[in-house]
This record gives sequence, C-alpha cells and structure tokens, in this order.
Amino acid sequence: MSNSVYRFRRGAKRAAGFVAAASLVGGGVVATAGAAYADEDTPAATIETFNAEDFSAQAAELPGGLKDAIQRDLGISAEQYLANAETAKVAADVAATLSADGVGVEGVSIDGQDVTIYVSAEADVDAALAVGANVEVGKPESGDYSDYEFEAKADHKGGYGYAIPTDETYTGAYRCSVGFSGFAPNGDDRFLTAGHCGLDKSYTEFEGPVHHIDLDEPIWDTDEWFFEDFPGPGLGELVSGTFKFGVDVHHDGGLIDVTEGDWEGVPQVAGWGGGSGNPDADSVTVYDSIDAVVGAQACKSGATSGWSCGEISDAEVTVEFTTGETITGFVFDACMLGGDSGGSIVVGNYALGVNSGSNFDDCDDDGFGIGYAVSGGDYNATDLYGAEWELNVEVNVPSVDDEALVGESGTVLSGSVEAAGVNHTVDVTVEGVGDFEATVDADGDFAVTIDEQLEVGTEYTYVAQAFYGNYSSSAEAPGTFTVVEGEPEPEVAELEITSPSDGQTTSNARPPFEGTGEPGAEVTLSVGDDEFGAATITDEGAWEIKPDSDLPRGERFDATVTQVAGEDVQTATVSDLGIRLPEVTITAPEDGAEVSGDVVFEGTSFPGAEVGLYLEGEISASDDAAPALGAASDEFAATDEDEDYTAWEGDFEIDEDGNWSFTPDEALEDGEYTLTAMAVLPDGDAELSESEASVTFTVTTGGNGGDNGDDDEDLPDTGSSSLPMILIGVGLLAAGGGALALRARRNTSNV
Repeated sequence: MSNSVYRFRRGAKRAAGFVAAASLVGGGVVATAGAAYADEDTPAATIETFNAEDFSAQAAELPGGLKDAIQRDLGISAEQYLANAETAKVAADVAATLSADGVGVEGVSIDGQDVTIYVSAEADVDAALAVGANVEVGKPESGDYSDYEFEAKADHKGGYGYAIPTDETYTGAYRCSVGFSGFAPNGDDRFLTAGHCGLDKSYTEFEGPVHHIDLDEPIWDTDEWFFEDFPGPGLGELVSGTFKFGVDVHHDGGLIDVTEGDWEGVPQVAGWGGGSGNPDADSVTVYDSIDAVVGAQACKSGATSGWSCGEISDAEVTVEFTTGETITGFVFDACMLGGDSGGSIVVGNYALGVNSGSNFDDCDDDGFGIGYAVSGGDYNATDLYGAEWELNVEVNVPSVDDEALVGESGTVLSGSVEAAGVNHTVDVTVEGVGDFEATVDADGDFAVTIDEQLEVGTEYTYVAQAFYGNYSSSAEAPGTFTVVEGEPEPEVAELEITSPSDGQTTSNARPPFEGTGEPGAEVTLSVGDDEFGAATITDEGAWEIKPDSDLPRGERFDATVTQVAGEDVQTATVSDLGIRLPEVTITAPEDGAEVSGDVVFEGTSFPGAEVGLYLEGEISASDDAAPALGAASDEFAATDEDEDYTAWEGDFEIDEDGNWSFTPDEALEDGEYTLTAMAVLPDGDAELSESEASVTFTVTTGGNGGDNGDDDEDLPDTGSSSLPMILIGVGLLAAGGGALALRARRNTSNV
C-alpha cells in the first residue's frame, strides 16, 4: 500500500472563521466573538468554498482522459471540478455530523459550491444555519425515472475489468468492472463490485473463479479480450453470500477476495492512460468516501467505456430495471455501458459508488446511470457489509502545529490532515507525556487535548500518525512543538453571503441580502462604485441588507458586501446576479373583447424598452373581397427576408416609462385577431429582459365599412381567409423616439 505524500493543501483555508479553541469549557460548544470553543477533540466544522486555482497541482496529476471527460461532459476545468468536489465532501461530512448530533437532516444539494441542507422541521433550522449552509425545511425534490428503462450492465485497482467463466470448460464468460479496493476483516485484499455481476438470472451466486482481464485500452464493443486473452491471469474468488441484487433487494453490491498472490490492492482507480489507453497509466488516488450530494459532479471508470462524467440529479432514489429488480442509489448523467457494471464512481479523489445500471445504448446518447453508494443514505455498501469490508484509502501524513497553547484546563495541540475528513483519526504520542487520539473534522483539522498543563517554553517531541479504519494509515510523522501560554485569540468571523447565490435571478429590484459575519461589525452592499445599503451584524452573527434603491435591471452584475471589524476588512461577492425587468403587457384591447375596426392598441413595458407588435387574424369577409392592409413605410419595414409578414403602417408611441400605444393608419376588417407584444432591452440580457404577451379580440364593425372598392386595388389578394400582419415598432427611451426593425417571434426565456 502506497503512502506517498499528498501534493496539495486541502483548498485555501479560510482567512478567518470559526476555530477550535484551546481551553475546555463546560456545556459543549460556545460561540464567542466569532470563535468556537469546544470541550471535544473535534473542532467545529462549517461549510467551505474553495478556489479552483488552489487545485492546479492536483489537477495536473489527473489522467488526461479524465480531464477531457470533465471538460467535455461538465463544461468546467479540472481545477474547478476538484474545488467543487472538496465543497461536496465537506457538505456531506457536515450533514453527517449534524445528523449524528440529532439534527433532522433530510438531504443535501449543491450547485457548484452553493450548499443547501434540507431539514425535517423548523427546530432544526438554526443548527443547519450555524454551519454556513442554505437551509430548507422538507426533502429535496426527487426526479421521476419511471419512463427510463434501466438495465443491469452485466456483460483490481478500481475500474479494472474482470470475468467469471460460465462453465468449467471456459466456453463463455460474464464480464464486469471492479469498484474499489478494500479489506476483509483480517486485512486481506477484498474488492467491492456490483451485486448483479456475481448472480445468474435466478439470483444464484456464481461459483467463480474470477479472472483479471489484461487490457491496453477500454473494451468498447469488441470481443477480442475473450477470444485472444480469456481466461487471463487468476484474480480471486467471489465472497459467498455477499452478492445482493434482485426484486425489492435495493442493494447492488458484491465482494471479491483477491486470493492470487501476484495481486495487491491499492487505493486507486484505473486511469486508462488519458481515457483511451492503458488502465495503469494516470490512475486516480482515493482518499476517502463521499456521500452523494445533488449537483455534485461525478466521474465513472469502467472497463468498457473508460472515463465519463456527469452531474448527480438525485442523491437517493429507487428505480426498477427492465428485468424487475429494484435498486436504490444515486442518479447521474454519465455514460455507462455493458461491462462497466461494478466499476468505480468518484467525486474528485473520493469514492462515491459503483456502476449499477443505465439506459445508455451508446455514449453519444443522452441518458442516466444509477450508482450503488459506498456510503450515505439508507442503502450503501458500508452499512450492508459492516466489518466485512473496509475501503482502502491513501492517508496523508498529518501536519502538526509547532506551538501548543496551554490554559487553565490543559494544553491543546492542533494540526491537519490533507484530504481527510470525519472518517479519519490521528494518534499523537508525546514523549514523556503519553498517547492521545483525536478525530478529524470535515475540514481535515484536528485538535489533541492534553489534560495536564505542560511547561511553558519547553519543547516536546512527538510522533503523529493518521488512520482511516483499521488498515489504512499514513507514515509516522516525528516532530517537536513548543508550549506557549494563553488561550487562542478569537479570530474575526469570516464574512459569508448566504442569499442570494451566484447566478440567481429575481423580479424584485431590491432583493434582501443575508449572511453571517463578525458580531457588531458593519457591512455595506455595493455594485461597482454605487452603495445600496448597510447594516450592523447582530450578536448572533447574522446580517441582512435591504437595498435602499433599485439594483441594475436587465443585465448581469456582481454585488459586493464589505465587512469592517476594527482593522479587519473582508469582502464577499455574489456574481452574475440578474434582476428581471417587468414583462410587457397589453392593456387595450382586453383579452376576449369585441372592438371596432379603428381600435388603438395600448400596453406597458419598461424604460428603454424596444417593443414589437405582431398581428394575425382571420377575416370574416368572403375570399373574393379584398382584405384591408396598410402600406408599410420604410422606417417600419422588416429587414429580415425570412420573416413571413407584411409591414403595417401606423403611429407608434412609447414614453420614458415604457408605456406604449399604436394607432394603425387603416381600420381592421371584421374578424378574429390575436395581437402579440414583445419587449426587449437593447444590449440587455435576454433572460432578464425579453418577454411576450398576447390577447385575442374580435372586430365587429366591418373595418372599412364594407366598401372594398377602388381603395383596395393596390393591395395584395392573399387568396385566403387567414391573414398575418406585422408592426415592428421600436420604442426608445428618448421621447418620440424613432423606429428600427426588430425580429418578430423572438424566443424568450423567463426564469
């Protein structure tokens, strides 16, 4: 088992925030002046966000094929993928900690790095807010996958291919992929895979043996592996009784013992040499497990199709396969094909689950895959197997502070373990003092509490070692620390914006901004050089700013909140916000109204709007009666040759507030009409400014008085009783503004 040093810091630690204090205080965790003091070895953990640039070194070590899949399937950089994975990991661990403390946690979702925790009742809200998450009472919305046909993809580093012969003569074989390396109770190597890979159609376990498939690249749709190389080198045996899959079973897990001496399990997932090459090239190291979080970006490795990536749409949902089996797992939109079953699914460097089934026939198609979870939820391998299987992970050497703080209640020595979480522990042996154990929090931090007061100014020698379960451990880290006097100084609490979130849109031009920060500090809200409000943070560390004037509308902008606490100044920014402009309306005629032919059209929009009107109708007159059309002037003529309408002349007006009216030069004939108004903002964001409204009305006065004589000789005869007409009027902010041509029938998006 490799114990190489992890090559990156676990994201940028927050410059200021809740820290573990060094003194013991009765009654649990007490928040004082932004610092959290605990009588436990575990520091308080909060939701963190991570900067993508801090993961450049780790991203450089990812397989090229995985990086390509991340960019292709997720549309983000490898660095951002790893940063998002860290937030997902912290979110999952914090939620698990809250649940263990009695908080009713119903689920977690993540959008990029924006975390929402769903709780059972209002009584649970404060506890969830305290960790820095958005909070909603209820359960996360679950998708409906009943229309999708999920099929078990049944055809040692994770992702490897393996095969089980169909009979003793090796005339056929069942092929799957390995999930994650792990350990049996005695420490022997034991792999996790999909349960259906070891069962026949009657759900009877195969007898084995299991053979490794020696590959130079993913298999895809070739059978050469069988005809040229099967049975291949021996690998091991199926663990009897561990393969779970079937109707109403909900699990899809199985275990394989590595019994051949040539193999040694390692905490890695096959890298496929950049996605289409050798599985041993550019492998991904596994540092921990992670619970499924909605919105987290996950990537799968399998012997058939190599790497593919997608986003989790459901953290736990039950689906039914076409053959009747029921599986409960997480759903994500990464491709998996036959023979990928059992393969590894990771979020960053964390083990998420194994490939169970999908509705993909080809990786060029759109679809969903379902994974069976390693941990989290009601159905997962960790709970299913208990002590029978333990995940094999790489454990990094702990980093210990060079100073320990001594107070009235004892001495506290703090440190951190990169890429570690709540499943890790740290043992510290202080020479001449004793042995101490600490648990690691969701941020990778730990604090060892030494009951006695060590001598101030004295240097002590220690040996520290980090552990995951019974069999994964780091190398020992020797070092020294010096005891200094004094309680840890409370740091200024980090400024955080909990609402709104990046990219959010609203029709409220003065949306409230909320968040947390240093009690008593002043916070101000600004967009560019303009300030929109201020507030004082409450004693509980909460703040809210209601803008005192309208924020920019119709275009995306960044809003910045600044916190000033003495000499400490912090800023936090919400990016890509959008305020939707009011939608265009038609106030005259009303929908369903009967009007005369000389009707005047009126409505509202917003300042600076461009408004276009589109009229289509069905004339009541007979076909041989010439329809009445207005002649189009140049200023209202359409410029798009593909538009199938006739320009319509009239008097179009719009004032500085966006109120508009149009008086046609020609009265309408009797008939039924539909008028559509469209509004846009020049150079604005289409999602925030474009809107459309329609009314249907009836003209009952005969339009031109029934006289279709000489006045109609120069007008075209459509030869049909259905007539489209168009006015493209552009109202500008300037009073009495001119007219421009505007495409009719714009596609609009309103959020």
